This record gives sequence, C-alpha cells and structure tokens, in this order.
Amino acid sequence: MFGAVLSERLQSDRNSFNLVRLAAAASVIVSHLFILRFGPGTPEPLSLSTPFTLGQHAVNVFFVLSGLLLSRSLDRNPDLWRFAFARVLRIVPGLLAYGLVFALVAGPLLTSMAITGYFTDIKTWTYPLTVLARFQHAPAPPGLFGDLPYASAVNEPLWTLKYEIAAYAGLGIAQAMGLRRSVAFLMISILLTAIGIVALQPGSQALAGAVDKLWPFHLSRYGLCFLLGVLAHRGRDVLPVTPWLLPVSFIAAIAFAGTTLSPVTCIVATAHVAVVAGAMDFGAATRWTQRDDISYGTYIYGWPVQQALLTLVPGISLPLFALLSFVCVMPLAIFSWSAIERPALNYRSGRAA
Repeated sequence: MFGAVLSERLQSDRNSFNLVRLAAAASVIVSHLFILRFGPGTPEPLSLSTPFTLGQHAVNVFFVLSGLLLSRSLDRNPDLWRFAFARVLRIVPGLLAYGLVFALVAGPLLTSMAITGYFTDIKTWTYPLTVLARFQHAPAPPGLFGDLPYASAVNEPLWTLKYEIAAYAGLGIAQAMGLRRSVAFLMISILLTAIGIVALQPGSQALAGAVDKLWPFHLSRYGLCFLLGVLAHRGRDVLPVTPWLLPVSFIAAIAFAGTTLSPVTCIVATAHVAVVAGAMDFGAATRWTQRDDISYGTYIYGWPVQQALLTLVPGISLPLFALLSFVCVMPLAIFSWSAIERPALNYRSGRAA
C-alpha cells in the first residue's frame, strides 16, 4: 500500500545510512559554530523552537541508526565475541589516531607554550591514551585554546561516546540473555526510556551545559533513540519507508510542542526521518558514502579543528568559519577512514573469514 518496506532497502547496496550519518556529523559542526564563535549560552539552530539544538537532533540520529544497523549485524552473526571485537575496532583505532594527530602534530603548532615545555609535559604524551578512557575529560596537552570563548575545551563532543558504548553493551547483554528478540522486552524498555525523558528533561539550553550532571536524562534520551532503531529493524518487513508518511510524525511533534512530551515526539520524528532518508538513494552521494564512511572522522575532528581555526584566525566571520571548518575537517575525516578505520574493519573481516 505504501510502497517499499525497510527490509528491501536494508538489503540493497543503494541505501544511504552512511550518508545520513555524515549529514548528522556535519550538522553537529554547523551547530557548534555559534557556541564556539560567540561563547557558551549562545543559541544554536533549532534551540529556541524545539527541545533540542540542531547538533543534539543530529546525535539522536546517530543513536537511531546505531540501533538499526547493529541489530542487523547481530541478526547476520549472533557471535557476541565477534560483535564486541567489531565495536572496539569501530571506535578505538580512529580515536587513538585522533589523539596522536592532535597531541603530536596539531598541538605543537597551536600551543602557547615553548615547544620544549610542550614536549616535556607528560600530558602531551598521555593524551592519545587517556582520551580512549576519559573522552572529553582527558587531560589535554598544555597551552591549547586557553583564550577562546570555550576556553581549554579540546574536544567536547566526545562525551557522547560513552553512551554509544553503553548502548553496545546493553544490546549485547540483551542478546546474551535471549531478550533481544522479545517484543515485550523491547516495548517495555522504550516505555521506560520515554518516561525517563519526560521526568528528567532539562530543556535544550541546559542540555548544552553540564552534560555529566544530566547523565540520567542522556541515558534515557539516547536509550530511546537506540531502541527506536532496534524497533525499526524488528519491524523491517512491514515498516514503509515512503517519505509521504513523514508529515504524520511532524504533525505529532508540532501538536505536542511546548509540552512535557515534546522531546519524545521530536525523537520519534527524528527517528522516522533518519530511517526514511537512509532508505533512499541519493545517487553519487550514496555511492560515495557506501564506499567511504567518513562520518566518525567528521564527528571526532570537527570541534578541535574549529577551536584551532579560532586560535589562528581570531574574529573570523561566521560564514568563513563555517566554510573553513568543512574545508579542514573533510581531509582529516578522509584520512581517518582511509588510513585507520577501513584497515581496522578489513582486519575484522579477515579475522572473521
């Protein structure tokens, strides 16, 4: 009745889930332009009209697609050791390479310290390892970004990675306990995370603040996003992916705007958009991102590149800041994929064979 269903597009080599993830990573960069250029508290796109900023909506998309694609992965191969190993290879090599590039290549060019002092500081050498465990809280090399509006913040977006890892662990535990295929368990989990969002919501501006203090809300928020992706995969044989049904989700989100249910309805609408857009074929862009998935590199390099630009070009205009951000981030993301991430994933495939 409504055309193609999700299962048909998941099996196709012309789906655009990698492209949607790249668009989400780019949206995070756009959203951060404002707070990095003008300081904390500056309104970001969509922050005044929805419960989330543009960047927060984009990160919600990441979690929805993770739930969808990882459910597909476990259906194809339910081996939990292989699943865990694949997740490590997806996150750790790229993040370690970022730490090395930042501390040993970019840092010496950007630091306000004497070069000898920079290289004799223990944090310069430990950063590539501590970033793997402490993410945005890793002690950074000295003399970096101290005079910027977001002073000394080296890579704030990394805070979401621990929730991604928690989602991986939760899915793996559900698989081990035989609960992953239980519709009742899935629906109860979705209901509990939705209740958590309603009960704990702080508002979009507060969300951009002390993220660590809001961990119960973020656990509920990202949990719901991830579980909606799992639900989409569960219903893939009947879930229509026509864009003509998107207005239903938008109308629901608009109808509940300004209410305590607004964050939940916005997440549902975002999930619907992510799945439908991912099921579409955007021609050359789809084929490129099928081959080269640079979304992770775009995400982890975006913030430090933007901070570096503000260090090198104080007072830069917002349009030029946006342009240079992408001009500088894209080569790093391509390097990360080509030299680090893809070889790691190929190693996983070789081990599986």
